[in-house]
Amino acid sequence: MEQHMSSLLGFWMKRAYRDICNYLDSRLEPYGLTNSQLGVLMMLWEQDGLTQTDIQKMLGIQPASMTHLIKGLEHKQLVTRSGDPNDSRVKRLYVTEQGKALEQPCMAIVLEGEDKMRSGFSSDEAIIMRTWIQKVMSNLNS
Repeated sequence: MEQHMSSLLGFWMKRAYRDICNYLDSRLEPYGLTNSQLGVLMMLWEQDGLTQTDIQKMLGIQPASMTHLIKGLEHKQLVTRSGDPNDSRVKRLYVTEQGKALEQPCMAIVLEGEDKMRSGFSSDEAIIMRTWIQKVMSNLNS
């Protein structure tokens, strides 16, 4: 049975992911951020003081990639790392004032991207799509 790449669900999911990343990267360029760095910042804007491991698991990235992202954000003085007062092995991440100043303009870009992605979909269809994507992730992780 011959399978054409364009008939594979994974092909289209990967293409959509890349299009989203390219869109965000181009819109974030004036702020000196990548979409990967934005993911870390978004988590910390939501809950400052998370551990590297917390963020890594939520974003589904490898430890080495997480370390690279954090070093880049530290170099840009957008986050700081601090030891956990209860466990010296754990490092917690905190957004700096410079990092906090990026929240409003960067979240506007994220919401603009969400609007573009949802264009032509009803609210119910967007919920169904999110549910299906979550099911695909669950299938792959079981």
